[in-house]
Amino acid sequence: MHNRNQNTKVVKIGVVLTDPEDWTARAFINNIDKRGAKPVPLNLSALSASLSTADFSIFNADFKGLELDAILVRDVGISFSLETISFKFDLLRQFETLSIPVMNTPAAIQNAANKFFSFYLFKRAHLPIPRTMITSELDVAVQTIEKFGSAVTKPIFGSQGNGILKLERAQPDLKLKLTELLNERGVLYLQEFVPNPGRDIRVFVVGEEALGAIYRVSLSGSFVSNLSQGGTPVKCELTEEMEELAIRATKAVNADFAGVDLIEGEEGLFVLEVNGTPSGKGINRACGIDVTKRIVGLLFERVGAARL
Repeated sequence: MHNRNQNTKVVKIGVVLTDPEDWTARAFINNIDKRGAKPVPLNLSALSASLSTADFSIFNADFKGLELDAILVRDVGISFSLETISFKFDLLRQFETLSIPVMNTPAAIQNAANKFFSFYLFKRAHLPIPRTMITSELDVAVQTIEKFGSAVTKPIFGSQGNGILKLERAQPDLKLKLTELLNERGVLYLQEFVPNPGRDIRVFVVGEEALGAIYRVSLSGSFVSNLSQGGTPVKCELTEEMEELAIRATKAVNADFAGVDLIEGEEGLFVLEVNGTPSGKGINRACGIDVTKRIVGLLFERVGAARL
């Protein structure tokens, strides 16, 4: 146990989470506590906001107002309700307007989570990306897959490898499958499949430094390498190229920390995705690196700067 000076105001850090037993959430809380601050677990779904001509306040289920020095976002949760997800991000923006440091910022998390907009940002940053088409037109989708030969389709807003499918030019039910997906999603995100060694690379970036990397090795017979889908984390030696691409991709979405996914193609490395709320469990398991400790350290630097 550490001693806290009774005459010193204890720093309170809100940790936005949905699963209190999540490895990364618990690591954030432990590292905040080790710094002598008080971690305050926050589920955005349990918060309310009061608006009036004279008052604005955000409070929890016990009607207690929140007095926080900073907020660290682990997980905002998955919601298919536009109203729900919008309210959660609006709450984070309101904390920002109260001059409370928020990491990652809601804008950065949204930039990273939106696969279409993040790829636009990658393109603008001159990062190598697979050919990608976003369309609501069936004929455009069919022509795209015929051109690519093999394509991966995934939800524009999705996580943990859910909803990812591989489509082939030669499959007899291609048009029917695309029609079903269009009816379900309204818009198709189609990305050229990059032949690879059955793995991708996740690089962890905090601030302007790449801390390490892991291979995420797919299960036999699967092209999806997400750890939540059965992929295995294996230590990867971080190269200068991996480091440079990951830092540039993190900056492109304006994130303070990120997990950046790369794929090894015949023509070199491609950027696949930036995760603005990454799990630190895989790299801790494979490499013994606690990225959450560095993230918490960066947040405390921001808290100190905000108090100057």
